Amino acid sequence: MPLTVKDILQYPSLSKASLITGSIGLENEVTNVMVMEALDIEEWGHAGVILLTSYFALEDALPEEIDIFFKYAKEIGIAGFIFKMDRLVNEIPETFLSNCRKYDFPLIRIDKQTTYERVMNDILESIINRNAFILKNYYEIHQQFIHLMMNQPDVLHILHNLKSLINLPVTLVEKVEKKILGTDDYYNHFQIEDKKDLSQQQYMNIQYKQYLINYTAPDTSMPSTALSISVPNLGYEEYELIIHQLDKKLKDVDFVAIENAVVALQTELVKQYALRENNRSRFNEMVSDLLHGRFNNKEDIIDTIHDLNLDTESLYRIVLFSFENKQTEASPQLLSRFSDVLINHSKVEFSDFVYVTRKEKIILIIPANTTSLKEVKTKVNKMKSKINKNQLYENFEMYTSISNKVDPFNIPEGYRQAFDTYKILQMIDEPQAIATYQDMGIYQIFVETGNLETLERFVPDKIWELQKNNPELLETLHAFIDVNQNYSDAAQILFVHPKTVRYRIDRLKENYQMNFHNPEEILQYSIAIRLLKILPKK
Repeated sequence: MPLTVKDILQYPSLSKASLITGSIGLENEVTNVMVMEALDIEEWGHAGVILLTSYFALEDALPEEIDIFFKYAKEIGIAGFIFKMDRLVNEIPETFLSNCRKYDFPLIRIDKQTTYERVMNDILESIINRNAFILKNYYEIHQQFIHLMMNQPDVLHILHNLKSLINLPVTLVEKVEKKILGTDDYYNHFQIEDKKDLSQQQYMNIQYKQYLINYTAPDTSMPSTALSISVPNLGYEEYELIIHQLDKKLKDVDFVAIENAVVALQTELVKQYALRENNRSRFNEMVSDLLHGRFNNKEDIIDTIHDLNLDTESLYRIVLFSFENKQTEASPQLLSRFSDVLINHSKVEFSDFVYVTRKEKIILIIPANTTSLKEVKTKVNKMKSKINKNQLYENFEMYTSISNKVDPFNIPEGYRQAFDTYKILQMIDEPQAIATYQDMGIYQIFVETGNLETLERFVPDKIWELQKNNPELLETLHAFIDVNQNYSDAAQILFVHPKTVRYRIDRLKENYQMNFHNPEEILQYSIAIRLLKILPKK
């Protein structure tokens, strides 16, 4: 148990002492004892220190300086004061006493026969003995957890071991997927009413939060306290360890056990993550080989299809997600977390699929027999909507492209379609679109003939000239063609008068010899204008 001001009052050296401030601060923890020699307590003071004074350091101080001294003492966490009489003063000055009461410091008075040495020896002996006790328990608990980890326990085994050490139920919550694992089912279901940071104390090396919670069990009425500790993890999961205090005051050795358990849990979670990543890497290679058609014979393809649990008689679609942080370069950890979240949402929406992950891409192979293209788009939209709600990913942009239906032997063709669709989306800068290969329309001609990188030759010279010298006329031409050469509709799009549109079209006819009665010529202009979106300006 922590050493408190109330405890030290029982020492022989303080048998004749008087408690001046009543019950104020008697539960303050005492971690050290010092003689106060100067006012600059912010330079030498520490939390838990009880100060011995004869008023020497404050004798010439002004009242406002004394008040500042006590204010700093409160912020630091000084445990209290022991005031020695009859050396410099016969009575405790009212300024000193009133500040002790103002800032809730316990004040103990001793007479001139009581030496500092006796008081300090009594207090320090207890502190040293207590530290030795804590160190001994730390070693024993640490050895117990090391032995436990050598036997490769699962998470539940670690939780039960912690429960046996602190005699309290514990729960591990995974907040992303809302999974709960605990030692007692009764305490696994609760609602948090209030939360606050727990002040750092000796032997506490991690950050704790204190919750006020209500258990959802029908026979529970009064709220109870619990401690929460975040358990670091490499994956996208967010783990939280809950210690159900049941209004019990935890000892120092309890915190030693809790922090050893956190290390053990983190080690086990890292091991699980490493195994998962290893399996994912092996799986990635198989899926990647299938997508890129890296097999020399049909037998190898069939073996891989079976290993991936695909059906040779079914049809599939390839869904390609390509993402990036549009504000700054995302850290590898954030990209990995985004990938994991995207995969996790995919598992919710698509019951049966195969996937491969790359640095900033995820490729899914999903069944096409039971899920229509419309349903696929709806599910992807739902996924994106959920992800966008997380502020952590608010700066991410994601291209989504979908192939036509393909059988397992033509999966490389499906991947090519999805990748070409992605390239076109990237060129026309439509990161939020969900596009299928069918949606690409006229662009399919260029990707299928391998001309995607040489689109310039499909744009007539007069269109290039308009882009360079008269973009206003080019914009008018675009709008005029899109509304089937209707002057009024084009004027509404351009926010001008119909006569202005007519004037500009006349200029196109006269200066650029455009024939608006020739449907083949108009088709060429329409295609060329759209190609300009994905080509750099000349």
